Amino acid sequence: MMTHDMAIAGERVTLHAQRALFWPARRMLMVADVHFGKGAVFRRAGIAVPSGDTEDDIERLDGLIATFSPDTLMVLGDLVHGDATERSAWVARVRAWRARHPAIDIQLIAGNHDRHFDVASLGIAVRPQRLRVAPFVLAHHPERHDAGYTLAGHVHPGATVRDGWRKHRLPAFVFDRDVGTLPAFGTLTGLHDVKPEPGRRIVVATPAGLVPLR
Repeated sequence: MMTHDMAIAGERVTLHAQRALFWPARRMLMVADVHFGKGAVFRRAGIAVPSGDTEDDIERLDGLIATFSPDTLMVLGDLVHGDATERSAWVARVRAWRARHPAIDIQLIAGNHDRHFDVASLGIAVRPQRLRVAPFVLAHHPERHDAGYTLAGHVHPGATVRDGWRKHRLPAFVFDRDVGTLPAFGTLTGLHDVKPEPGRRIVVATPAGLVPLR
């Protein structure tokens, strides 16, 4: 299944296998840790990674927008990865993508990587640190807040699933009592392993769909 419905803090949300969360009551689509431009940063450093990561991520975002028709796209931190200039190819591609969606309110909760680039120059509104949209607190860092249930990113959670004798480390949604963490959206992002714990809900995003861990 590509989607999985669940209740968080009394609200129904839909998880999508493309590592996104949709909140129907607010028509808000959420992703975290896109890291636009990461491939370019690596290549400048002499690390051989394939190009095309920005195009892949934009195509996936467009697919999610077509699926959910959101009023708001909220990025929970680290929309970009590092420093860039107007000559950086990914900047032009992202700016053109933003221009194709003028009716969508695209916002960013500023993450630690976003300080390296003027995200507002892409036509995206930047919110500092956190935003309360009851019953949630939207943030980058997955920390508990008294004002509501935190939805965040930052740690790039992942989990291991078995396919017969094979094991696969894959991105995962993680929901604890007070904090929910979205998987990293970006193509070139790594994983931080999370383990099952009492009261913790883990939903793994596999190429074939979502797999809730029991």
